[in-house]
Amino acid sequence: MKIRDIFLYSPPVGEDEDFLLDEPGRPDPDYEPQMNEGGEELSGNYKKDKAVLDKALGKDLNGDLKIREFTLRLSGRNVRCCAYFFDGLVDKAGVNDFILRPLMLGSRSTEISSYSDIMNVLLVQSEVKETNTLGTLTFDANFGSVILLVEGLGKAIAVDAKGWKHRGVESPEVEKVIRGPNDAFSEQIRESTALIRHLVRNKSLISREFSVGAISQTPVALMYVQNVAGAQLVREVERRITSLNIDYLFSSAELEQYLEESSLITLPQFMATERPDRAARALLLGRVVVLVDGSPFAIVMPTTVFELNESAEDHYLRAPYVNMIRVIRTMAFVCSLLLPGIYVAVVNFHGEILPTDMLISIVAARDKVPFPTIVEIIIMELSLEIIREAGARVPTPSGTTLSIVGALILGQAAVSAGIVSPILIIIVSIAAIGSFATPNYYLGISARMLRFVYIFLGAVGGFLGITAGAFVNGVLWAGTYSLGVPMFVPVAPITHGGVPKTLVYPRIWKQDFRDDYVNPRRRRKQGIFSRGWKRDGRE
Repeated sequence: MKIRDIFLYSPPVGEDEDFLLDEPGRPDPDYEPQMNEGGEELSGNYKKDKAVLDKALGKDLNGDLKIREFTLRLSGRNVRCCAYFFDGLVDKAGVNDFILRPLMLGSRSTEISSYSDIMNVLLVQSEVKETNTLGTLTFDANFGSVILLVEGLGKAIAVDAKGWKHRGVESPEVEKVIRGPNDAFSEQIRESTALIRHLVRNKSLISREFSVGAISQTPVALMYVQNVAGAQLVREVERRITSLNIDYLFSSAELEQYLEESSLITLPQFMATERPDRAARALLLGRVVVLVDGSPFAIVMPTTVFELNESAEDHYLRAPYVNMIRVIRTMAFVCSLLLPGIYVAVVNFHGEILPTDMLISIVAARDKVPFPTIVEIIIMELSLEIIREAGARVPTPSGTTLSIVGALILGQAAVSAGIVSPILIIIVSIAAIGSFATPNYYLGISARMLRFVYIFLGAVGGFLGITAGAFVNGVLWAGTYSLGVPMFVPVAPITHGGVPKTLVYPRIWKQDFRDDYVNPRRRRKQGIFSRGWKRDGRE
């Protein structure tokens, strides 16, 4: 083997062409989105159709495919029938008691004179349908249905019998609150939509369903309140979902990346939530919510920077508490983003702004440190990120021990060894705590990424470099859109009544209107005198 063969791929000789990788520069074959059997239809001949279904469902390949052949009594004669289902996707007790038993025994004790009586008399399931399209049958079988092939019917019957094991409704793990509800979405899309319907008990709540992924056929639900959400917003979300041309989709996080407008901006352009109450509130404010089967998070769209800084608990607290907490959150985010860079700028360029005693203390603490300030702070920031990532990957009992070892022992050892100064440990710790105080996880990651940029700018240009970076960052974020809505709205651009509500959280009985930047069908959300018990109707 030559050295260049280690780095340059050359196709092997004499192997099957189907298993060769594409050669560099070779155009990819045309993408074929339809991976199922498509529109092929059953012939109506029992023997031929059974052979087709055996092949389509992989009888000789799938060990979990169960096939039960039997006869049922129809108009005084025995009719052959075959049931297909995947073990683990169906409730086997329900299949035995409510599908196979009525067909095998009930057809002999009950007078069955036509094929329509099979669905109208024998099968008691709520979802039963006839179809002769092979692609639909294979999809239903992989989604927990029993496929019945009956001799002479000319079609197959798909009977819903879902029964796979799944996690039930549990408490939120990410968005915990003290006083609000304590239920969270699960991985089952039907349970998640039911949790929202439990809160929005209105006939106007619509749940449009799509299948995304040519191979995975992942169910996706688009939910909105018909007489509140703007028609243009609904059409745009539907257009983006239906235009996806992909093989598979497994989570709402993947769908979020497919739907967002800019993938290079660090700012999250949609809001992910695991709380049904937060999703229901967004629906009633004119937003749309997208759920993906297999993901316990819903996507709320559109969103803004100010909504990303809100917590689910803000709506359950009184206005003075919320305003105080929001100020603290904003300060925490600014510290997480800028504090290390400001420290580097002050030490390198602007020491005169500090009191003399404090400046002498910082210089004395750094006297034994052999590295420049930027190297020192990057070492600590990278160490913190490594500890944070390791803490997220180790088992929970070990995570606490790792945090103690990383934060206390290594930090103290680094100071004692003269690698970093004590004041730097405080700066890095405050910045790290500020990122944890950010309600939105992805917004916190954005601050952590940009923190390194501001450290470099502070080391190169001082306050001027940080100011220039903040200006560019603000311009980029202000030019980012969430489904056509600017991320800095209602401040930039200014909308009607948006700025006061953004700066100061109003009392709940003064929150009369929905945000106009989402173009809701109904602007007002409560009466002029929402507190009717007030004397003379005055607020």
